[in-house]
Amino acid sequence: MNLVPTSAHGPIPSLLRSPRNCDYLVGNRLGAGAFGQVYEAVGPFDQSFAIKVFQPDPQTFESVRSAWLQEAARLHMLRHPNIVYVHDYFETGGRFFVVLERCDHSLEEMLARPFTERLSVEVMRQLLFAAQYLSDNDVVHNDLHAGNILTVQGPNLICKLSDFGISQELEGQRWVRAPLVNHRIMAPEVAQGGYTSRQSDIFQLGLLLYHMHTGHPALDTGAGLEQVVEQIRQGEPRRRAEALGTPLGQIAAVMLRRHEQYRYTNATQVWDDLRRLDLWRRG
Repeated sequence: MNLVPTSAHGPIPSLLRSPRNCDYLVGNRLGAGAFGQVYEAVGPFDQSFAIKVFQPDPQTFESVRSAWLQEAARLHMLRHPNIVYVHDYFETGGRFFVVLERCDHSLEEMLARPFTERLSVEVMRQLLFAAQYLSDNDVVHNDLHAGNILTVQGPNLICKLSDFGISQELEGQRWVRAPLVNHRIMAPEVAQGGYTSRQSDIFQLGLLLYHMHTGHPALDTGAGLEQVVEQIRQGEPRRRAEALGTPLGQIAAVMLRRHEQYRYTNATQVWDDLRRLDLWRRG
């Protein structure tokens, strides 16, 4: 383990102590994002953790502090077997830290080739379970792509939603104004109307189901921003899913409908259709 991790903004201390008097020995960097970086760490009882570091530069101190508080508080509130567990969060040395359970890798690393039908449905079952929990708690994730889904390997694969940085609370509303959403997974209502709803998460999961089922995205993601957004506006993902002519493709097509009122209303409805296929029980 590298005990002197560094970043573009200077070294991260190799030993962190939280206000709860928990010590974390920080190791190698696992990844990076818009607000900072993620490192492996060893904490109390020699337990492995992942530490997400939010750094104010180049964003403003207040904007990063707000993002840190929002994500930490939301993850602390949302306790579910398919959502990454937050153990601790604290501020020190002008940086903000969130201590998360350590997972093995992201789902993105598994997408080089198509999944078996059974694995596609099992992964989707877990993600729909988490998505329904979020909806029941008036939360829309807004950023459901394979890089934000972490996995724990073992006798059975476990998938966990992570990165709630642009998630929103609906608070009983049907929709809210959308934050900055990745244009490659942008739901049509975001692209056309500038709002997000519970069905927006279902659209993003539909894109993921298509990718797992076929081994490639439902959009030409290598195209420029305007071209990708136009594909979404024109309903290209739904057409591609329908053209597969498979049971999973037909379910993905309903998840990918342009108008949210014609999509599945909630994640439970998606699972009801998936479980009727009985694919997830097959060896």
